[in-house]
Amino acid sequence: MRIKQTIIVSVIAVFICAAAALSQEKGMASREKASGEAKVTITNNKFEPKTVTIKAGSEVIWENKEGTHTITADDGSWTSAALTAGKTYTQKFDKPGKYPYYCSFHGGKGGHEMSGVVNVTR
Repeated sequence: MRIKQTIIVSVIAVFICAAAALSQEKGMASREKASGEAKVTITNNKFEPKTVTIKAGSEVIWENKEGTHTITADDGSWTSAALTAGKTYTQKFDKPGKYPYYCSFHGGKGGHEMSGVVNVTR
């Protein structure tokens, strides 16, 4: 009888821990969305994710993991300096719209090669 109670208590404890971990994970995801930013990683001559969606007034942070790259708006309205590994670039987007961009070393306007898009909603 004592072993059965110990097993039941152990199983309940595992479920409680799992539920707490899931709850914490969901809370972290909510905070990331509420913080008003998106992150893009630059690796292997590509932007990951290639497309991000944010709300107006939010920022996108690009982090370069390798090589030398730029982040340049297709319309030329903004551009980063050349970023080496470990460097970041942040751009704020105040107006809703579609903002295509590319790396001036490895991509081109119109979504060619190393490029991406920031979609900004209300």
